Amino acid sequence: MSISRIYAIALNTYREAVRDRILFGVIVLAAGLLALTLALAELSLDQQMRVVTDLGLASISLFSVVVAIFLGSSLLYKEIERKTLYVILPKPIARYEFLLGKYFGIVMTCAVFIAIMGALQLLVTAIQAGASTRLVVAVPAALLLILGVALFVAKDRTTVVPIWSVLALAACAWICSTVDIELFRLLASLVLNLGEVTILTALALLFSSFSTPFLTGAFTFGVWLVGRAAHDMVAMKTRVLSPSVKTVLSWLAEVLPNFNLFVPGRTTLVTYGTEYGTPLAYVATSMGYAVLYATVTLVIAALVFRRRDFL
Repeated sequence: MSISRIYAIALNTYREAVRDRILFGVIVLAAGLLALTLALAELSLDQQMRVVTDLGLASISLFSVVVAIFLGSSLLYKEIERKTLYVILPKPIARYEFLLGKYFGIVMTCAVFIAIMGALQLLVTAIQAGASTRLVVAVPAALLLILGVALFVAKDRTTVVPIWSVLALAACAWICSTVDIELFRLLASLVLNLGEVTILTALALLFSSFSTPFLTGAFTFGVWLVGRAAHDMVAMKTRVLSPSVKTVLSWLAEVLPNFNLFVPGRTTLVTYGTEYGTPLAYVATSMGYAVLYATVTLVIAALVFRRRDFL
């Protein structure tokens, strides 16, 4: 396995994803929704901070899922549809290397998206918590200036945004550290979002290796829905579900990924954090689970993709 070849494909995949206008539309929509949470918070009674954080984290989670499913279901198929794959595969590159490159490129795009949206969420939370006006204005202005200068100077502009997104997240986290908010919960929720898209991207590539974009998106979204609900429905005490249905749900809960682990919010960290010892241990365990499940899924996807005939 050549790391340089995988990196080259991942970087090219990231560049292709960034050029897609739909991705920018999702970013603008998500950013607008985060800003809207400030107005929605004023409609609540003494729950402004909870509205801002819970709605913001939920929107980031939802939109990151949309980005992962969209990119995972379309980018690999585009290579086949445009016949660019026929030019790449005859070269000294294994099919699994090509698949891994696509995977890491999509995950990097999702990570950049989560980092940018996370920075905006932290900034909105700091504003709601009454952070210094000077910091709220000066830090974003400095970040935009740095981004503009970096894009003007850099030879490869695509590498600027990932580095800048991490810088923006760190800067906004610093602003949040000056006020009384649960900074760890916010950052932990962003990490859990990344774990969720790690699995989703692998699943999307698995389905994309033998299916069309529409079916890939439908299959991946269906697995996500079942993964979010199966465990809760099995544990739910009700007479509505028959024993046979509960048996099927139990089987699905064991086979399909448990996306309920990655739901952002206070309840997840408190409930599972107590079970795992500490919230930090819970986050680390969940990310380990995400990496393991994604690895197994990618192995299956590579085997399917290897046996596919493109002639």
